[in-house]
Amino acid sequence: MTGLLAGFESEPALREALEHFSGWRELETYTPMPLETERGRSPLPLAMLIGGGAGFIAFFLLMTYADVYAYPLNIGGRPNFAWPAFVPIAFELGVLCAMVSGFFGFFIVCRLPRLYDPIDECASLKGASRDGWFLAIRADGPDRLEEAHRLLAALHPLSVEEFVA
Repeated sequence: MTGLLAGFESEPALREALEHFSGWRELETYTPMPLETERGRSPLPLAMLIGGGAGFIAFFLLMTYADVYAYPLNIGGRPNFAWPAFVPIAFELGVLCAMVSGFFGFFIVCRLPRLYDPIDECASLKGASRDGWFLAIRADGPDRLEEAHRLLAALHPLSVEEFVA
């Protein structure tokens, strides 16, 4: 797979380029600040909610099983299923499960750890976090790459670099 890295002078120029490449799936932007159009809903809060709820239920059921069926103790005539005693511990362990799912979910959502990407070798990308507005286009064939070159020529980018993935 090959690709192109095009640098633009400003955010509006990059937005115009994104409009030209709207049907393309393999696009990535490298900018000093997030673009307004890229703000979407993160799946991370839902993953944390599911992880926390599943942890709470699992540990509540584990404590119920242990106290009622596996090792019942008659202490002071209390019932075996004393659920109010299980709630604080199950809540704390549910919070722990939510935090663990959030920690690992962050890495999954951000596609980390990505130790190497061929685009990192492009010389012009070094200024992307300070003052650059870059669009990376990945093409899976020479025809698609030629079409990307043609579309970029109409946009007049500051720089165009080709990289091989």
